[in-house]
Amino acid sequence: MFANYDPNPIARRILPQRIRKTLRSADFPIAIRREYIASSKTTLILRPDGDVHSPKAYRITDEDFIPQFTVTGQKFGDRSCREFRDASGLPLFELHRKFSLRNAWVVTLPGSNSANIATAALRLPQGVHMLGNFSFSFENVAAADSKNEEDKFIAFQVERHGNILTTFDVVFADRKVVEIRESIPHNKTLPMSSSKSGYRPVLDITVTEGMDMALVSGIRFLCLVRVD
Repeated sequence: MFANYDPNPIARRILPQRIRKTLRSADFPIAIRREYIASSKTTLILRPDGDVHSPKAYRITDEDFIPQFTVTGQKFGDRSCREFRDASGLPLFELHRKFSLRNAWVVTLPGSNSANIATAALRLPQGVHMLGNFSFSFENVAAADSKNEEDKFIAFQVERHGNILTTFDVVFADRKVVEIRESIPHNKTLPMSSSKSGYRPVLDITVTEGMDMALVSGIRFLCLVRVD
């Protein structure tokens, strides 16, 4: 059924096979918001809801459909960004594209264009010519008291895999700490054409213990940034 399907409506190309890391927790907590650190391996479900002008363009729940976060459309309000909020509507952070660099983004505190708490940039590994491969760097607030300086500043590599159903691995050091993939059980239909405009699939996000679930939700929007 899915033989010719690519969920990313960018020109379809065959990706060279890369060795994928094993899904494992990091050796210490990683977060930009301590209160959302996963206490065990967790699956989040991200569902499209409104349009680009909506205050709730996406909803993120757990497997029991309990709301965790919402994300605004990128044209909501008078600010050109996505706002991430908790289940109660409390603003957490914002995702902005850098105007000076087409393929670079910053995560900022709510209501700010300059209080950066994370940065991201497109990267093209050798032999891979497709969006979905990013570096993502930030200060790890969960390691503020650590004596190891390497624990305090984190660099993730986001890797795109697959030619049929695309997945994204968030890699830290020698392991994969998050996996983002199109949800087969939660999507009512899957388009057979990679050029279907405006298609926004439901995604399953597997988060390992010790990872900030809010942070992970933000990374998802870098993976498919041109899709919506």
